[in-house]
Amino acid sequence: MQSLKETVNELSALIPQLRFEEALDKFYDVNIISHENEAPPTIGLEDYRKAAKIYLENISNYSAELMNVIVSDDMSVSEWHYKFDHKTWGKWDCRQLSLQKWKNGKIIHERHHYKTVQG
Repeated sequence: MQSLKETVNELSALIPQLRFEEALDKFYDVNIISHENEAPPTIGLEDYRKAAKIYLENISNYSAELMNVIVSDDMSVSEWHYKFDHKTWGKWDCRQLSLQKWKNGKIIHERHHYKTVQG
């Protein structure tokens, strides 16, 4: 069994390549609870999959750069620099912190923190 750090690194390699379906299948628990900032959570893998599909259908000119990672016990924190154009939200250039709690090699809870006002 690989370490959590190795698992987080494997997941992180998929994000810049927009391989979200693969990431969801391999690294997310069926009962995932995911928050975007302080918004109500998305609960369950199928609802999360639907939200990811909508997001992917609305973006272009996407790039994601992993800036930092912290792994401790059953938790990881990743700092990302995202740039993309969104059909509704406009142009994004932001830093995001993603906090993930893991159990048995799967993410069971996560929260993404980022500034919502884009300039």
